[in-house]
Amino acid sequence: MRRLRPQAMRLARFSGVGLTCFAIQAGILLALGRAGVPGPIANATGFLASAQVNFLLSTYVTWSDRRLPRAEPWARRWLSFQATVAVSLACNTGVYALASGFLPPVAAAAAGVCAGALLTYLASDHLVFRRRRAAQTDHFGASLDDHRRPAAALPGPNGGPAAD
Repeated sequence: MRRLRPQAMRLARFSGVGLTCFAIQAGILLALGRAGVPGPIANATGFLASAQVNFLLSTYVTWSDRRLPRAEPWARRWLSFQATVAVSLACNTGVYALASGFLPPVAAAAAGVCAGALLTYLASDHLVFRRRRAAQTDHFGASLDDHRRPAAALPGPNGGPAAD
């Protein structure tokens, strides 16, 4: 059996996370709609709630190979994701408002999600979860656990380089 390429696997994980989050959004949309909340507000509320779950699943499932360097604050990635969510919400809500005139609420919400999915994927890939350059470390040996300095960097008998 052929293995999927890494990008195809990422797209499959992105889709799985998206479907999970859409289920959350649709559940909130239906519950709030039954409570009398207007459709666009119920949809936006569901979208914002599911976006928080989406951030966690994106971090630990979809983009798990792109862990943050220790020096970069986790909050910065979360804020970048929230900015992406804001743009995606505008797209999602606009499509929902247009589609809800002729589609049932969940189908209209699905149209909004589909419209924002490409935008979200590209922003996540190139901005929020972009590949970071590896930080320079004090790794000198053949093993990642070997942090010994090379002989030339060790002090010599007179305090200078080892070549003294």
